[in-house]
Amino acid sequence: MTVVLGLDLSATAAAAVSVPLDWDGQWSRVHSVVVGEKLRIDAIDAERARRCETIASRLVAFAQAERATVAFIEGYAFSQHSAAHTLAEVGGVVRLELVRAGIEIRTANMGTSRRLLLGKCPKGAKVAVYAALKAAGATFEPWTNRTRSPLLTSV
Repeated sequence: MTVVLGLDLSATAAAAVSVPLDWDGQWSRVHSVVVGEKLRIDAIDAERARRCETIASRLVAFAQAERATVAFIEGYAFSQHSAAHTLAEVGGVVRLELVRAGIEIRTANMGTSRRLLLGKCPKGAKVAVYAALKAAGATFEPWTNRTRSPLLTSV
């Protein structure tokens, strides 16, 4: 059975969702995890590096526990320009550790994914995605905004 992993990376709340290809709309077979940590504003470089390592190891452990063979990683939006370098650091370490674990990686363009699900990419797409998934029977408890986005990434 092939299991696809969708990832929405962040240094403070990186989310992963695993979806078996034969899930057949059974939401109980879709699993998620959110990992990350906030650092003090004066954190040293070693603390930032360890945070990247911790996030990557927890996401890889989740992927392995779910028996994922491929991970689709949401492309960087860089809406917060001050956090762009941090997101790139996390993304690089996560990608490397997934490859080391034998998991294929691919970048997912969220505009394309949203158009696939919604037929278009409207403003407020996250709200529209939530409504479309809920209409399809998704149960979001205890899901958050962080776990809905990687689900779409894995589509």
